[in-house]
Amino acid sequence: MLEGRLDCMKEHTYKSGSPGPETDRTMVFYNKARVDGLVKREETPTEMTEHFKDRDDFLYYRHVLFSKRMKKFGASTDANHRPILKITERFHRNKEKPANDDISECVFHIAEDRIQLTFHCEDNRVTASTREFIKPPNANDKSQTLTMTPDMTSTFQVDTALKSPKNLYIYDMLVSLVEAEDMSVQAIRLSEEEIRECLHERIKEETVSELTISVYDTERNEKAKQHRKELERQQLEEKLRRQEQELDYLAPFLAQMGDPEKINRQQAFKLKEDCLADLKQRLIDKANLIQSRFEKETQELQKRQQGYQQNQVSMTKEDEEEYLAYCSEAMFRIHILELRLNRHKEMAPHKYMALEQKIRTDGRLSEYF
Repeated sequence: MLEGRLDCMKEHTYKSGSPGPETDRTMVFYNKARVDGLVKREETPTEMTEHFKDRDDFLYYRHVLFSKRMKKFGASTDANHRPILKITERFHRNKEKPANDDISECVFHIAEDRIQLTFHCEDNRVTASTREFIKPPNANDKSQTLTMTPDMTSTFQVDTALKSPKNLYIYDMLVSLVEAEDMSVQAIRLSEEEIRECLHERIKEETVSELTISVYDTERNEKAKQHRKELERQQLEEKLRRQEQELDYLAPFLAQMGDPEKINRQQAFKLKEDCLADLKQRLIDKANLIQSRFEKETQELQKRQQGYQQNQVSMTKEDEEEYLAYCSEAMFRIHILELRLNRHKEMAPHKYMALEQKIRTDGRLSEYF
């Protein structure tokens, strides 16, 4: 894809049999156009890896390991996100910090309530310092102050001549890491939502896609074909318009009156009312038909989604791929029905006014209007 897209996407690789979210895919972005510097995102049903470039916080790699969703019973208003087991983040060297204080890799073991740090290696060393924290029980409670004891952290220091940091420094480090974990989780949820939005936009784009073909490619030049089809369509419309002029739209209503030779004022007004009422009813019937099809498709999609939530744990990979393929097709049909309904609602008043004008200018009725 060319530059200039709102999602800054450059390439999108996925399996055609499973185009939905939380499946195997690779997305490549124009990182200079993005605020977060994202270069590439790789996703599988259980993992997601993101690569960054030129970030102020020196982050260049984030890997997330998900577990299967827990089956929920009853109605729930919370988003059913995939549970996160582990987050691994890696950082480039920040020359403004000593290597022993500059984090190279940070691993959030969310399921185990542990945080592992690996610092950058000094130039004259072959081993890096490490530190591990055990999160306090109230780490997720924002209303309480974190409590920390000496047995909640352990460290390996390469340079034994360095003084051990003070407890306050270690406590502040733990607080900042807990906040960093929350921010990483939020960033991951935003990435999941961005994937869904990208897929939704791609579905909309596919419905109106247009390829750029060389003007010298006479076999595939769609613009020339479209121009020819447009001329044929205009000719057909002109032919139909002439046929409509030859047909008497008042004939059914005149037959109900016994085909009078001369129409009086009362009959003229009744013809106008009956003709407009008939058109109005036909427009309403068509709108109701499209609306009923739209509601049927929507209800069927909701039913399948509920069934998926209830049986997700026991579903096979083939069942999940079939479900995702159905959702993609159903969303496409719902989108088309919505477009048809909106188009019908937009054109209905114009058709009504056009018929009213046609009645007023009809030679048999014009003297009364």
